[in-house]
Amino acid sequence: MKKLSFLVASMMVAGGAFAQGSNVQSSTQSGTANQVSVNQTGSGNTATGAQRDGYNKLYQTQSGSGNVATADQRDTYQEAYQTQSGSLNEASVKQGDNIPLDGNSKAYQTQSGSRNKAAATQLSGSNLSVQTQEGTRNEATVFQSGSEGNKAYQTQVAAPGYPGSPDRNKASISQVGARNTASQLQRGIENEASIMQTSADNSASQSQGANNSGSYRAKASIMQSSAGNVATQNQRRDYHTATIEQSGTGNNRAYQDQDAPSDFLTPGNTAYISQNGGGSHMASQTQFGSGNQATTLQGGVGNMSTVSQTGNNNISSVSQNR
Repeated sequence: MKKLSFLVASMMVAGGAFAQGSNVQSSTQSGTANQVSVNQTGSGNTATGAQRDGYNKLYQTQSGSGNVATADQRDTYQEAYQTQSGSLNEASVKQGDNIPLDGNSKAYQTQSGSRNKAAATQLSGSNLSVQTQEGTRNEATVFQSGSEGNKAYQTQVAAPGYPGSPDRNKASISQVGARNTASQLQRGIENEASIMQTSADNSASQSQGANNSGSYRAKASIMQSSAGNVATQNQRRDYHTATIEQSGTGNNRAYQDQDAPSDFLTPGNTAYISQNGGGSHMASQTQFGSGNQATTLQGGVGNMSTVSQTGNNNISSVSQNR
């Protein structure tokens, strides 16, 4: 059995085992009630932690450029917090062993800068994942499975001191199981957000829109299977694309909201909703701006559809019972 305690991990970093700017820290723990804390300042830092069964906790904080933080946790009360400031950072967290309800896992990842990458994989347990990125060209990925009632939140906004809109950020959430919650918030231009949920009674929401200098060419996609799911999309400013796909036994609800003008007006927004299966589906599309298009397809019994368009060159096509 190999343990690296909270104190030892802190001493390794504080004691300067490596010169500032080229720090490396590795922690491995097996057993119960383990704790690791790593604090590194500089550039080119690398922090790696591995924890197995027990009441594990892992905190990793890095400041600088080119940092990499990786944490691997299994059972049971795992918590992982990774905070990085700078550019070209990468953070990865893996929790659980795919056995349902075997742990109360939590993962928080916060990054500031450009071209950061954050990936969280949570297998089983009461999983919660929160990812926050500031800057441009960031990537955030969350995968949760093996349990029910998982929650995932992703936020991508402009970095402090840089008031312009962040661009080309990507956020992705995949959840397997029932009663899961997924939320994505993006500000800036040419951002992409996608949510995929399987099983019933899931909730998904996406918000893309203006951030100081505006918003442009954002893409939002939600895919849900089974029944009783709710999908909501809100987009501000112009030239956005929104897609919702719902399939299953029915009673799914989908809402889309698009905005303009102005900023970079060209033909404009598009919105698409498709619902399959029997039951009482609900679809709502609202658009405001130029050159908008809205398409609603529903299948089954007792469908409802509401489409409201205001502006120029709008096109709406609704087909029920497909």
